[in-house]
Amino acid sequence: MQKSYKLVVDYKDGAISIVEARDLSEELHREIQDIADEHVEILGTEIDDSAYDENLDIHCDKCNKFYRPFCRMHPLLKIPDRDPNKDKRIDLSYSRKTLPLFFALKNQSYQTLAMEYMPSFSSRLEWYLDHTRESEYKKIRVRYGRICLAYQMWRKKFYIDGSDEERSNWLRFINSPRHEDEQNMLAFQTNGKIFYRVIKPIRVNQELLVWYGASFGGEFVEGEDGKQKKSNKNPFICTSRNGSRR
Repeated sequence: MQKSYKLVVDYKDGAISIVEARDLSEELHREIQDIADEHVEILGTEIDDSAYDENLDIHCDKCNKFYRPFCRMHPLLKIPDRDPNKDKRIDLSYSRKTLPLFFALKNQSYQTLAMEYMPSFSSRLEWYLDHTRESEYKKIRVRYGRICLAYQMWRKKFYIDGSDEERSNWLRFINSPRHEDEQNMLAFQTNGKIFYRVIKPIRVNQELLVWYGASFGGEFVEGEDGKQKKSNKNPFICTSRNGSRR
């Protein structure tokens, strides 16, 4: 049975869109998948900032608003990791085995490259991570750069630890650009998980880049009193100690 809606790549906007099946055009769209009517109907409920729930809502940077579960005009498509259990090569680490087929890792420079065109607002790439408490953080950050403060809970700080290739997924290989304007992906947190999403079209052989802050491995948004700042809608913009944006 044909669905009423389609998830497509919109060539004109260079982004993912939801269109009615009758409006589908081979010249304007590349079809990704069908979407059931009932799924489309629950998308795009606008949520006031004061009612934001990180377990239910996602901020749309294009609209600069919160939506539940996410924006209908700028939808997200989750890209799953490759199943590491299906790769029997013993010379590859767990994180390398999770790399989706349309990405490639340049071994010498540790650059993660797109093997297919990725439109903006297209994907949710989920971190598999090892939560490290604050007591262990200082020991680890001396040796590794791939660790950042993710969130605080019950007065305890939890960190992303991407230092071990056997205890994280392929997102550990995504580098930070030289300048914030060069990033083409953005980190966000929802429902206790951390995702990266595409914010600019990424072309074939272009590197995936996420801005981790002026100090690589630095802490995420945090006020001077040690409490997480709620004013920033993206909780992963790094700030300096005085709260100014880096």
